[in-house]
Amino acid sequence: MNYDELISKWLKGSITSEEREHLNTWVSESDANLNAFKKQIREAEQDKAASFDFENGLSSFNAKISSKTRKRKRLILALPFAAIVVGLVFLGLQMTGLLVSPNKLEQAPSEATTVQKLHKNITITLADGSTKTLNSTGNEVLTDAQGNIIADKSIDELSFNTKNSPKSTSVVYNEIYIPHGQTFKIRLSDGTSVWLNAGSKLKFPTSFNNDSLTTRTVFLEGEGFFDVTKNKKKPFLVVTQGLEVKVLGTQFNLSSYQTDKNVSTTLVEGKVTISESNKPDNEIELTPNFQANYKKSENNFSKAKVDTALYTAWMENKLIIDNLKFSEILVKLERAHQVKFLNRAQHLNNEVFKGEFDNESIEAILHTISLSTPFKYTINQNTITIESKS
Repeated sequence: MNYDELISKWLKGSITSEEREHLNTWVSESDANLNAFKKQIREAEQDKAASFDFENGLSSFNAKISSKTRKRKRLILALPFAAIVVGLVFLGLQMTGLLVSPNKLEQAPSEATTVQKLHKNITITLADGSTKTLNSTGNEVLTDAQGNIIADKSIDELSFNTKNSPKSTSVVYNEIYIPHGQTFKIRLSDGTSVWLNAGSKLKFPTSFNNDSLTTRTVFLEGEGFFDVTKNKKKPFLVVTQGLEVKVLGTQFNLSSYQTDKNVSTTLVEGKVTISESNKPDNEIELTPNFQANYKKSENNFSKAKVDTALYTAWMENKLIIDNLKFSEILVKLERAHQVKFLNRAQHLNNEVFKGEFDNESIEAILHTISLSTPFKYTINQNTITIESKS
């Protein structure tokens, strides 16, 4: 395998997930490979910043994040080190002296305090109108108002697996809500698994075992990853914000928050079609590793090939930032960490970042980002105020 070519692809941003894994393994095998990796990056960047000192920059930056702005001057100055750090992060390398682990980060500015963790419960409203709260730990059974067991909960999953239940005469729906700061997995009665991201709702039938049902229809607000059990007789349908995602059996991520400008469907496996509910002719079909974006303000679709790992990392409590604006990052942090941002440094909103965080605190994330684009922040319980650094 030509590793020079893989490094070149990585620098251009055209490397695939499989190729990146090969490159990761190769770089990790020996110091010689690591040095070759660093040498090629130096050579690629020397025309853009001849005075850049790789080793000093690497040791002083102390971060797993990089920043690049749309202003050409700053982009040229920042790119060499930015490219190196981002690449090492995405490759998953954890080599001494190259990346600093979260517990070795400098202390955050003195005016910042610790976010107060709120413990809102996951709630589910059953078809009979009763509302239950689910404990985040431990096992329990879920019963309706009459005391009938309708689901079992393990530590990290609520299962409505009712294969042996009698056919129902009517279709009744439950609705589960996942608060900010949490994620949760639910297994529907047909065996379909759904991972729900923070701030999401899913409305679904207690059972799909009904002769009157021609589809297995659920309703989503927020974000979910679906691993759909195949059933040619009853296609699976996800309805969200005037759109319908239709599948037989597949794996895909659907992000459909009310406050976002786009509805994004990212296909990992199988095939899906997405269409407008009121205009079924306006549809788009996806094959694996493609993403469809529906721009709500213009009612149109676009399609692009993507690295699906970027859009499913939330299931592993990872935050992968890939060319996201600062304002977009704050939205993700609000959902994942149950906080509210007050951004008084509006000039930061269009700064673009790349990097990766693995199950780190919001304080560590903010401090790391602030190392590359200086700002200060203060924390008052769950409100975080961001201001320019004077």
